[in-house]
Amino acid sequence: MIQFEKEIINYLKLPGIPKRVWDGLSSFDDGVAVVNLTLGRQAYAVCSFDKDNDLEPRIKKVFAQEPFGGIEKVFVVPSYMNTGDIDKADLDEQSKEAAKRLEEEARVLVEQETGDELAMPQNEFFFDHIHNDDEAIAFITAYNRDNGIKGATPTKHETLVMRLGVIYSDITRKNKKQKK
Repeated sequence: MIQFEKEIINYLKLPGIPKRVWDGLSSFDDGVAVVNLTLGRQAYAVCSFDKDNDLEPRIKKVFAQEPFGGIEKVFVVPSYMNTGDIDKADLDEQSKEAAKRLEEEARVLVEQETGDELAMPQNEFFFDHIHNDDEAIAFITAYNRDNGIKGATPTKHETLVMRLGVIYSDITRKNKKQKK
């Protein structure tokens, strides 16, 4: 049994230990190393590797009190916000769909920041027929169902407003394409 799994997960804010084993060549910012402790046990540690500067993974955080003698294996923590290779990521299909939605939401937010396409409506909830969080939840649930979007409907006010903003921009963009 490998020690300090809970501590590693909490420290790196991960749902679990990553599954992808490091290839031994590529750089990564965060990884989970299995280290051999001096008393014969194994423990998890946080590591990184820069192929230009490091000869082996660099241990950044160890939770064990006793010294470690070597690294047994390394699991690379996926870079979730690096959306270039979502299809190649070590994720299940539902998580890949969620990552693609996040990528689209980020793209829309960047467009809104630069003022390229959309004028912001006066209503905080973007749609005139939505006046509170309960109505927003009902609308998002129906929109997700009608468009085949899987995943949980947000419940926090800020998240609801952000999701409504993405839906508003999608609908506006679709309407512009239909008019052309």
